[in-house]
Amino acid sequence: MKFTELKKNLTAAAPKACYIVTGDDPFVVKSAVRMFSAFTGEFCDLNFVTYGKDASLSDVIAALLTPPMFSDYRVVCVNDYAGDLKQIRNYLEKPLSTSILLFSGTLTPNFNSIIPLSEVVDCNRLDKTFLVGWVTKKAASQHKSISRNAAELLVEYCNRDMNSIFNELSKLTDYADEEISENDVKALVAPQIEYKVYELSEAIAEKNADKAVELVNLMLAENNSPTSLLSMLFNHFRRLLFVSLNPKSDTLSSDLKVKEYAVKVAFRQAAKFSPRRLKAVFDRLNFLDAGIKAGLITDKNALMEFVCETVTVG
Repeated sequence: MKFTELKKNLTAAAPKACYIVTGDDPFVVKSAVRMFSAFTGEFCDLNFVTYGKDASLSDVIAALLTPPMFSDYRVVCVNDYAGDLKQIRNYLEKPLSTSILLFSGTLTPNFNSIIPLSEVVDCNRLDKTFLVGWVTKKAASQHKSISRNAAELLVEYCNRDMNSIFNELSKLTDYADEEISENDVKALVAPQIEYKVYELSEAIAEKNADKAVELVNLMLAENNSPTSLLSMLFNHFRRLLFVSLNPKSDTLSSDLKVKEYAVKVAFRQAAKFSPRRLKAVFDRLNFLDAGIKAGLITDKNALMEFVCETVTVG
């Protein structure tokens, strides 16, 4: 089940005995867990119990078998648990109907034994359309409006990370008089490094040497190492080349080990290059990497040489 479906699901039917809340966005994970507090009524402190990764499953099961106080349900949440779950599976064969068990954190192999008896809630980074709508509603709750372009730019700058979006939007609503504009976002929000790599790739695609050099100097000024930037560029262009050469594949997400949204973004940007040009860019990165390892060029010089050369390739 997607996070965006969770609220509707919980209000449409009785809750299940166990939920596994997992994904790569901690803000979304926490938001999902908070939704279950509604089941504890006015006495959340009495009916919402939390355990850490070193929890004793005997204690967890004892809490699950304890009836709720002045409420219809008791919620027991276990965070980042990586141990054996045999006891939990045995409990879930015949759970107490007034208890809800939550596991939050990484979906590790130990959960395989209880997945058939649980509901997995996907809390990976949300898609752009949902986030733009969320930003618009959140701004309105603060009696501010935000243009669609500004909302989209904010989501992109924050790389769809909800915690970053929340914090940056709070800053923007404090700053803006009535409407948050695209210029406000550009002035107040620092793009995450992933977005800057995307911008650099755009500048290379457009053969805009001045913009490309400006972006590299900006990233270096923020104490990003040339080696790490070259590594990110290598992974980025490898992805672009792969989707360019496999446009009809339906397994790109799993092949590249990325989310579907990342594949869509890669398709959009790869379309600005020819496959031949992408191959030349990728080969140049490999050549420079070999030169760095052989001590023939410094990583910083390699990065600048890559940028200056690739804007003219193809």
